[in-house]
Amino acid sequence: LEGGAQCLLVPSGLAAIALVDQALLGQGDEVLLPDNVYGPSRELARTELVRWGITHRLYDPLDAASLASAIGPQTRLIWLEAAGSVTMEFPDVAALVAAARSQGVTTALDNTRGAGIAVGGFDLGIDIVMQALTKFPSGGGDVLMGSVTTRDEALHERLKLSHMHLGLGV
Repeated sequence: LEGGAQCLLVPSGLAAIALVDQALLGQGDEVLLPDNVYGPSRELARTELVRWGITHRLYDPLDAASLASAIGPQTRLIWLEAAGSVTMEFPDVAALVAAARSQGVTTALDNTRGAGIAVGGFDLGIDIVMQALTKFPSGGGDVLMGSVTTRDEALHERLKLSHMHLGLGV
């Protein structure tokens, strides 16, 4: 999917987001979210992740300097969206990835709206690409499923282990 090497399927797009968060974040870690993030993703961070001792902050996805200044010593994961879920802006994904790479932070792209057509996440250096397959790939919303795709074998193994522990089969 999208030129990745490994793909995990989960019961929904939100389950894909939760899988990435749970596989890569732990107590004391921080995740950065674009300020136009998918609402349920924001609520997952605000309600569930906080109970596990994981903090989150928002950044302006149209300003790579905003992201660069938001990255702190506890930042372990940065979510990007292309296009933004509600506002439909297309960020400069390459510039955002460069900011994350400069600090060694893993990036995950919610590419539900870009669907691998408008934005090729792996071509821009993204580590993880997820999609709510309920949208464009299913053609009519008659499938409830999500995907988490990677090119890095070690990263895939971390995700696969959490996938198994959480029982997220479809």
